[in-house]
Amino acid sequence: MNPTEPNSPVGGAIALRVRDIVKSFGPQRILDGVSLDIERGKVVCILGPSGSGKSTLLRCLNWLAPPDAGEVWIGDERVGVREGPHQRLQPRPAREIRAQRSRIGMVFQNFNLWPHMSVIDNVMEGLISVKGIPRLEASDIAAEALRKVGLAGKHTAMPAALSGGQQQRVGIARMLAMAPEVILFDEPTSALDPELVGEVLAVMRALAAAQTTMIVVTHEVAFARDVADVVVFMDGGKVVEMGPPEQVIDQPSSARLRQFLQRFNPGTPTP
Repeated sequence: MNPTEPNSPVGGAIALRVRDIVKSFGPQRILDGVSLDIERGKVVCILGPSGSGKSTLLRCLNWLAPPDAGEVWIGDERVGVREGPHQRLQPRPAREIRAQRSRIGMVFQNFNLWPHMSVIDNVMEGLISVKGIPRLEASDIAAEALRKVGLAGKHTAMPAALSGGQQQRVGIARMLAMAPEVILFDEPTSALDPELVGEVLAVMRALAAAQTTMIVVTHEVAFARDVADVVVFMDGGKVVEMGPPEQVIDQPSSARLRQFLQRFNPGTPTP
């Protein structure tokens, strides 16, 4: 899956299109011309060392960190900006950006649950405040989302009473309830104790089997090999390699990727 050149929206099988994204913080360039096409129903796993720009890329995709240059399209709609008078680009109003974010859900490393709200109220919040869904209907949608992540019996629990794995599953349920077109996962298991990682990955595997469109920043190489349709390896703010897992993980072509993978499989030969 290689990005094509035209900088225009594309319908059909493309859920999210990213073109030439650049992002700097002060003098440091974090992303340096990243381009991707994310197909509907596919799982894209992004690997790379710390500081390679993976998490920043996700935040650019849903405009939590607007890029300095480049384009992001969700379906046929450009994220964050629109054409104004004389075909000049101008920032979208905050309400439009919120609506676009509801199409590009995000699951964070550290759960980001409201500590004073019950589990079901956490899941319902976006349905009520962003989508304007009546509370009774929102409750039904939230209950079904919690069932899908194996937390049907935890509606009234408070986040502090849950394990880290359960809290992360609430975060996933919150995104599922919003019915986004794409779900972004920012290292969803990195804050978990090792014994809790499996329960979150099991939910994500089920989502992948149901053809949920996902972009997953992860260090779980085995998960990427088993579940991803496309694996992207980033380093220094650039895409170094991109392709199916059997190509990128099992037959890496760059010395930098081979070096990275050797951390996870010490028997892998390095150049």
